[in-house]
Amino acid sequence: MTEQTIGSTRTFVLAKGFIQVGNHPALIGEDDTKRLFAEVYADPDRPDVRPQEAYQAILSSMQPGWTLRLLQLFWPDPEPRLEFQKQASQWKRPDVEGLDILHQGLSLAVQEYPLPFVRRTVLEFVLPGDEGVAWWEGLVGLCAGFGLRIRYLDQNAIEGLTRWVLNPNLEYRSEEHTSELQSLTNLV
Repeated sequence: MTEQTIGSTRTFVLAKGFIQVGNHPALIGEDDTKRLFAEVYADPDRPDVRPQEAYQAILSSMQPGWTLRLLQLFWPDPEPRLEFQKQASQWKRPDVEGLDILHQGLSLAVQEYPLPFVRRTVLEFVLPGDEGVAWWEGLVGLCAGFGLRIRYLDQNAIEGLTRWVLNPNLEYRSEEHTSELQSLTNLV
């Protein structure tokens, strides 16, 4: 049996691009494996979310030799800030100079303050063949009974994920990164 390194990002660094597998984009690893990605999150309409049981069901439904990586990431969440900025921009412009200065200072502070972070759970599945596609697509139904939802990542979201894993710079302020984070947040 070959030695396997746990927690390595080498497959992200040496990825060879993307290929379509059924309805899902797959990242082609440096070892020519096809890797599918999905985000797992709690169903907001279900108070009885049972993630431990769901993870146990996922693992017990896998075939021997399959590889599934569970990534727990702290991800910037621009949504609350963007909503506040949108509301603040609709406020009536203050007539008093002091209040106007306070309003401008608040707007500037909101723009410059670091983004809040949320914890995200992402599954990475190394596709073993056609039977793996059926199992992958069945995760939605498998997890629904435990109050979890599955959102399969598209190519842009996978690229954003790889950038975040490889370069977790806490100061994402450029337009490029902000738009990527907004597109990822909008998919949720």
